[in-house]
Amino acid sequence: MKEALKKYINKIHAIPDELMEPFLELWHLKSASKKEIVTRVNSTDKYLYFIVKGVQKAYYITDGNEYIIAFSHPYTFTCIPESFLTQKPSNYCWQCVSDSEFLRISYTDFFTFVEKHPAFETMLRKKLIGTLGGLVSRYHRLLAYPMEERFKDLIKNSPQLINLIPQKDIANYLKIDPTNFSKLINSIKI
Repeated sequence: MKEALKKYINKIHAIPDELMEPFLELWHLKSASKKEIVTRVNSTDKYLYFIVKGVQKAYYITDGNEYIIAFSHPYTFTCIPESFLTQKPSNYCWQCVSDSEFLRISYTDFFTFVEKHPAFETMLRKKLIGTLGGLVSRYHRLLAYPMEERFKDLIKNSPQLINLIPQKDIANYLKIDPTNFSKLINSIKI
């Protein structure tokens, strides 16, 4: 598991082994069951996670309705980023769609290490820039693409999600009515 984390970090920014090894020792295994809420509304995300197994979703609840804003899946970092980075309460939930396993590091351990080692600050900066680019791209797709293009974009960039996540959740994420989503999935070759 830690070897996968090391590989992921080095793809973002190469870290010398003499720094990587003590950093990896700060990560600990955490399991969560299907439907378990890892971070609740108004709670502060105290950990950064590296997903080893499972799929999760982040969502807002407004007037009793769920609005999915993101999915996370193996071999990526995840958390409620604005809550973790600012140590302020989250405005949305992060929940397991399936049984999940993570490596996690506490906020204190992470930033104590990052502040001492510029290579990790560079890695964090590169990851945050990539995340920001992904968010801007998602907002553009939601605002500018018709539903069929949003669906095709998901199939192109994250085809594995179709078999891992309930269709109603994917429709919600893409802002497509479930009936229209069902028609799309049956009409477009995957």
